[in-house]
Amino acid sequence: MRLTLIAAVLATPVLAQEDAPARPGPPPETSLTPMLRPGDLGKAAETPEVETPEIEVPAAETAETAPPAMKAPEAETPEAGAPGYVAPDNEISVIDPEPPVPDRIAFDAAALAACHAALDDLGVSYREIDPIAEPEDAGCGIRQPVEVTGLPGGVALEPTGQMRCETALALAQWVQDFALPASEALPERGRLSAIEQGSTYVCRRRNNAPDGKLSEHAVGNGVDIMSFRFAEGPPIPVMPRERDGTMAEAFQDAARATACLHFTTVLGPGSDEAHADHLHLDVLARRGGFRLCQ
Repeated sequence: MRLTLIAAVLATPVLAQEDAPARPGPPPETSLTPMLRPGDLGKAAETPEVETPEIEVPAAETAETAPPAMKAPEAETPEAGAPGYVAPDNEISVIDPEPPVPDRIAFDAAALAACHAALDDLGVSYREIDPIAEPEDAGCGIRQPVEVTGLPGGVALEPTGQMRCETALALAQWVQDFALPASEALPERGRLSAIEQGSTYVCRRRNNAPDGKLSEHAVGNGVDIMSFRFAEGPPIPVMPRERDGTMAEAFQDAARATACLHFTTVLGPGSDEAHADHLHLDVLARRGGFRLCQ
């Protein structure tokens, strides 16, 4: 029995410990701030670096709050006479990077010799003359002009005309290939004896306007035909002849239409008021070989 009582006494504290509510444990150990040492006094005053976390800004907010873009500095205006200078109220640069037209359309030595040889073969009466230049207008002039007095078949050019060799060649080929054969359909007038011209080289603007683009006459490319003269009978002047039903109209129409086979520009009565009394023929070179025949 004594042994039983001792066992009961020993068991009682165990049960009480199991039934008692759990008590919180001791607070976590906190480390004490270490004592500063003499060598650490200077470091204590320093402010520790703190790393700032990056913050993402939405794109929309960036667009609204971003500062305006910096503008490129404006280019300085070139001084008068310098490359790129443009005169006030003028859309054309004062400094022309290209040479004037008379220089650009001049033949090289071989091409010029070939053109002269072709004129000789056609029986054209001409002579080479000194270059034509205009001191007050560099756009005008002929670098290798010829002065033509006669065309194939003994047809005179009256008055004498100054032009580029290319223009003289086109005129001569047209007279030989078309004007002379067409005149044979007019037996009552006899042989075609002369072509009267109103303008070959002359430094002027188109249609004799006071300003604007230079005429092809200003560089020796053009010739204006005023009239056709024959050995017998009256001449045939160029004039409006629509539906007059005559041989004169037929001859004028044939001459005008065939001229566009040798010239790149043909204008005459009906084209505009400025060409009502003559045929304007020129050899202006256009892009793609385009020809203007009106």
